[in-house]
Amino acid sequence: MSANSGLRSIFIIFWVIGSIFWILLGALDGNFVRSLIYICIGWVIIFTYISLKDKFSEKNK
Repeated sequence: MSANSGLRSIFIIFWVIGSIFWILLGALDGNFVRSLIYICIGWVIIFTYISLKDKFSEKNK
């Protein structure tokens, strides 16, 4: 994650806010563990995408 653009920062901030919302929703609904699993899967997908995008952009330079 070497190149951190403004759009990426805004996206991560909104993802953090969304993650907090999912945790609160899971706590209210009673499915807290399932909510945490969904959040973890989302974070893994996001960081994998960002890492691959950075790797391919460095390769093309």
